[in-house]
Amino acid sequence: MASSTARRTRPPTTSAAVAPRRPSPKSNDAAHGKVRKSRRRDMEVRRKMEALRRLVPSGGVDGSDEVDELLLRAAGYIARLHAQVTVMQLMVDVLEHTED
Repeated sequence: MASSTARRTRPPTTSAAVAPRRPSPKSNDAAHGKVRKSRRRDMEVRRKMEALRRLVPSGGVDGSDEVDELLLRAAGYIARLHAQVTVMQLMVDVLEHTED
């Protein structure tokens, strides 16, 4: 009798036999960290937009202005302030060079 040297192999596993992988606690913590970071960033943006709304004339007191409209108003306001500063600098230059 010849001895059998055949190997025993396991039958291939099917996907139905494999249990679904559960997320590790570390990945779950990372997801919560991203959510917290996103919420913190959103709160910071809202806080800064409210500050901008208070600074810009006719920026809206009820918060109903759209973000794009508020940013356009702020850009226009900054341009007007820049023009005023330029005019004031010219006036100072003229007044410094006038003889008494």
